[in-house]
Amino acid sequence: MLSNTSTTQLAEEALHDKPLRGLPSKIKVDGVYITFGPHLPARRAAEAYLRSIGKKPVFPRVYTKLNRDRSTRIAQLYEELQPTPQDQLTVSAYSALISETLAQWEYIKATGLKVEFNPNGKDPYGNPRNAVLDVVNNNHLYILPTRFAFGDSEFCDNTDANIMVTETSTVIDGQVMLVNDIFRIVHDYFGHVKEGNGFRAEGEDNAYRCHAAMYSPLARRALASDLRGQNCWVNWGPWGEHNRKANGGDTIFAPQKMGLLPEWVAEEGVEDPLE
Repeated sequence: MLSNTSTTQLAEEALHDKPLRGLPSKIKVDGVYITFGPHLPARRAAEAYLRSIGKKPVFPRVYTKLNRDRSTRIAQLYEELQPTPQDQLTVSAYSALISETLAQWEYIKATGLKVEFNPNGKDPYGNPRNAVLDVVNNNHLYILPTRFAFGDSEFCDNTDANIMVTETSTVIDGQVMLVNDIFRIVHDYFGHVKEGNGFRAEGEDNAYRCHAAMYSPLARRALASDLRGQNCWVNWGPWGEHNRKANGGDTIFAPQKMGLLPEWVAEEGVEDPLE
């Protein structure tokens, strides 16, 4: 017989098997319409992680429409953001983000996901939706190494400027992974794959909402800069008009900044709207 705890857990999981309400499900990928939705192994891993830290696994149930006014305001704030890598609150927030991300990574590894760096440094997916399909169909994911993306820039060479480039103990394809490499895997998995969220402005904001539910309020401050801030800058910043029509290879990405946006950026619109 199941214990009360097990019964409750199964009831919660049953509620969490349905797609986000309002999720655009049929998406054209390489000329073919494909149905996207929740990837249950990722949902179960997310639930297990939250239970391991004593939190009830509560996630968004609704896919929300983009708030363009809010996104434009966030883009401007990110444009004006001055890096503060020595500030105590900034360091604390990013340290929490790193610690919690690495803990989440352990639960992803337990699913058996095989991660490889892009072959020959080239994107094998074209459409990022193909990365989601690779995980769903093959439990496999290619990623672009941070070092390749930024080359010999200060971002990769100076941990004093951004601790997201700290080396980890994880080695893939003979390369030591940086925290930023693992962060991108973890966000792709728990932000995009877990729910079937897309990679344009609206999908990215919903991916932020779904992943933010797994972080502490302190870590969420840093998460908001690295996800919501950068994505809003990409879509509504100085190059927004170009980027909203561009493919991945032509997109002008946001500059990397270790700093904190106002607290409302991390929290506003994260919870499901009241019905």
